[in-house]
Amino acid sequence: MTGPRHNADALAPSSLPWRGYDVFAMGRVWSAPKTGTYAAYIERHFIPGYRSIEGVHERLEALDAAGLIHHPKRGRWPGLKRYADADAGTPPQNLILNPIGFTNYSASSKEYTGFKTQKRVALLEHFIKISSNPGDTVFDPFCGCATTMVAADRLERVWAGIDISPLTIKLVNARIREDRGALWGGANVVDSLPKRTDLGVLPNYRTHRHRLYGEQEGVCVGCDSHFPFRVMEVDHILPKSRGGTDHLENLQLLCSYCNRSKGNKTMAEWRASQTD
Repeated sequence: MTGPRHNADALAPSSLPWRGYDVFAMGRVWSAPKTGTYAAYIERHFIPGYRSIEGVHERLEALDAAGLIHHPKRGRWPGLKRYADADAGTPPQNLILNPIGFTNYSASSKEYTGFKTQKRVALLEHFIKISSNPGDTVFDPFCGCATTMVAADRLERVWAGIDISPLTIKLVNARIREDRGALWGGANVVDSLPKRTDLGVLPNYRTHRHRLYGEQEGVCVGCDSHFPFRVMEVDHILPKSRGGTDHLENLQLLCSYCNRSKGNKTMAEWRASQTD
């Protein structure tokens, strides 16, 4: 329905307001389809002679009269309805119009916490209802302002979340306490590294030394210099003290100097320290 404004003339037909929508003022221009497979589909199923309509506003009127334009109650501009069978070979996609929860999120809403990517609780409730049952576990690995946790709690799901920000803990406790009241005792917070139970018994990581020496052709990953085998040491790319494992993909060879210099750092942290 619309496209980028770029250098469009403000007086061009595609720039002028239609039905109260001034898309030009929002950096867009009207772009009702005139050619292509969907224009042909519209002509074949809804509007005979549609592709011969020259003016963009005339095409908008024809589309609107045929019921092919969706006018959102709180959106910035209308959208063109698309039918899945018009896109041969393209899997159908979902368009969720209610509850709103993406670009139309209102910062004046009572539930708004200030997160730029925050979604409405009603939207997450919709997803949780159609994908789980009461008593199931809902997991959000990037739970941010805790909206998924709030929605899952309201729908009687067991929930768990992960986030890098300590603010998430405060938000989930505050938001669920607002629902449950003073009886809410707070979330169970785990801030230590969990121990994996799927690793099985791994050989001593030093047994990979010969293989790594061959794969790296004797070159230290740290300083990019060649060394004899006796000088090379096996290093954990992600240190074991920070959750790294003895799996081969987490191992590399460093020369003795680089290995001691790297210590308990990740490679990115160590390289950054070399430039300070």
